Amino acid sequence: MKQLDQTGQADAPDRKRPATDSTAFLTPHQLAGRWGHHPESIRRMLRQRRIASVLFGRRRLIPLAEVHRIEAGGFVSATP
Repeated sequence: MKQLDQTGQADAPDRKRPATDSTAFLTPHQLAGRWGHHPESIRRMLRQRRIASVLFGRRRLIPLAEVHRIEAGGFVSATP
């Protein structure tokens, strides 16, 4: 049975996907924090096409699968 919120509407299903989902993305700023780099360094690597990314509107996003691929290659150290 569906649960109703305070307005009497049915709760929407949780649409968040786990971080391990292949459709998850990071912003250049998030990736910079993860790798301990300056965000401009990540943007430079994106311009040089050293990191694969997608354009979503005006935002450049890096697929989490690409981050894992680079980390697995030992090019950067992943932070726990």
